[in-house]
Amino acid sequence: MSEPVNATDEQYLRRAIRLAMTARGRVEPNPMVGCVLVKDGRVIGEGFHLGFGLPHAEPTALKNCTESPAAATAYVTLEPCCHLNKKTPPCAPRLIEAKIARVVYGCVDPNPDVDGKGLAMLRAAGIEVTGPVLEGEAMQLLASFKARTEFGRPYVTMKWAQTADGKVAGPGGKRMQISNAASSALVQTLRSRSDAILIGVGTAIADDPMLTVRGAETSRLHTRIVLDSKLRLPVSGKLATSTEMLPVDLYFAREGFVEAGPERIKALMKAGVTLREGASDIRGRIALPALIQSDKMADVTHLLVEPGPTLARSFFEAGAADRLWVIQSPQSVNDATAPEAAAIPSRFVKTGELTIEGDTLTEYLDQESDLFFAPVPSADLVLAQT
Repeated sequence: MSEPVNATDEQYLRRAIRLAMTARGRVEPNPMVGCVLVKDGRVIGEGFHLGFGLPHAEPTALKNCTESPAAATAYVTLEPCCHLNKKTPPCAPRLIEAKIARVVYGCVDPNPDVDGKGLAMLRAAGIEVTGPVLEGEAMQLLASFKARTEFGRPYVTMKWAQTADGKVAGPGGKRMQISNAASSALVQTLRSRSDAILIGVGTAIADDPMLTVRGAETSRLHTRIVLDSKLRLPVSGKLATSTEMLPVDLYFAREGFVEAGPERIKALMKAGVTLREGASDIRGRIALPALIQSDKMADVTHLLVEPGPTLARSFFEAGAADRLWVIQSPQSVNDATAPEAAAIPSRFVKTGELTIEGDTLTEYLDQESDLFFAPVPSADLVLAQT
């Protein structure tokens, strides 16, 4: 029989969760995982999953041990894996070989190749298993992994900047720089950890953005997506003229494709824009739930949406956003013609706040999302505080 969960178990499990966050942006589509090895009340080794295809948390912690791990307790955020159909050796056998006495885990691995089998292997070897401990927090750490393995879709984050009086642009919708340089740099980091960025065609026309990553050492970003029901994307704009640098996928509605005409279609295709038909809703717009669940999103673990107010409201209405970042500037516009940010539904719970040289970043999670498990700060927000 397992020992009851205690404050010490929670303490070390929280340390393991924080360790796991270190590799955000490098391990995907694998999950972030952390491991802390404790013996006689002392941490003798710790580690985290270093990156996709690289050693997992448990062997890394064992390698970092300052003394023999025999009879130690392993605190692991995720059930140790036991399957062979992956790039690295399974972790449960490594813990058994190291003569670990006890394993405290955060949550069961949702991967059907594991899903309790790793725990069963440990128990069969005589290792005491305790858990789940801090299950909600451990599951929230896995949100993007569960999105792909269980629901076949990406984890969706919406992000926008607004003024102190809730405006997202200047008078008459004129483009203006709202967030400061430090906030902009943090957004570039978030972009670099995302697989795709999505905007609406209204933003593409009004702001003519490039939607690339600047100033980050590495980037996962592999595509830019524009929702453009009627194929209005400017052929001379930055997106259409930079397709050799990074692909642009334009999702259109069938009626809009017909209305656009052959010349318009040829011009976009000549520019290198990939045209994809999307299912449309009753208003003739791209149906967001169908898009998020489509086969074309199968290789997207993190989808970053940078919406204008109309698209933001559509995502809220469709329940298609899991997380929200709002950066608020201390400056005000004080003009009635300036567009206002979309109202945040009450189902979104605030999980953290960060001051960035005068700007304020607030993170929210959708409590009705199938990927909500605990109202805790995400790895991105935690890392931004360090």
